Amino acid sequence: MQLVDGENIEADRVISATDPQRTFLDLVGVEYLDIGFTNRIRRLRCDGYVAKLHLALNELPAFDGLEQPDGRMIIAPDMDAIEFAFDDAKYGECPTNPVMEIVIPSLHDASLAPSGQHVLSAHVMYVPYRLKGGWTDAARQQICERSIDAIAQYAPGIREQIVHSEFLTPADLEEKFHVTGGHWHQTELSMDQMLMMRPTYEAAQYKTPVPGLFLCGAGSHPGGDIMGGAGHNAAREILR
Repeated sequence: MQLVDGENIEADRVISATDPQRTFLDLVGVEYLDIGFTNRIRRLRCDGYVAKLHLALNELPAFDGLEQPDGRMIIAPDMDAIEFAFDDAKYGECPTNPVMEIVIPSLHDASLAPSGQHVLSAHVMYVPYRLKGGWTDAARQQICERSIDAIAQYAPGIREQIVHSEFLTPADLEEKFHVTGGHWHQTELSMDQMLMMRPTYEAAQYKTPVPGLFLCGAGSHPGGDIMGGAGHNAAREILR
């Protein structure tokens, strides 16, 4: 294994938590892989569809009907709202009415914000990786404002509480965290990319066609969501 500074480290086992395409196509190199396996890795669908909204707030927002917003809150009025948001993304457009998952982590960890202040973190669903016309500052600001408007419907006055906002599109997540497509599960969780086919049948048991190389990231079964399942299963396979 060669580091950025040129240092070489030898190891019997290497465990990769990076996404499958980056692991095999960039870090290992196609010249060391079977062409059939390489093509299956290339064909993995990795385009992200979830953006991140972060708000720094000067006080705790008041959500209608909630005494303490200390759990996960979901903005998805009905199934039609979810379908319409997905349809927008399907055609390379941002959702007109964003579907969102929201948490306020500073309620559980006070070190995340100054005393009396809070941070809000939201997954904004169905924001396309490949936006029609490309991602520009104006396009990013537009979906950011739409997302804040959606929250404000349930937390009136939140706009006046915002000290700073950050909106990260799937393309931004790819650039910032080096995850192919900016996908939070590294690859789509679709029927042909799940269970014994995740990421491909040759690497579905964490052991890969490269001797001594194992996968342990969200691109392996059972996926991401910070549950640690892929890492746990990979460790069991390695320790056999």
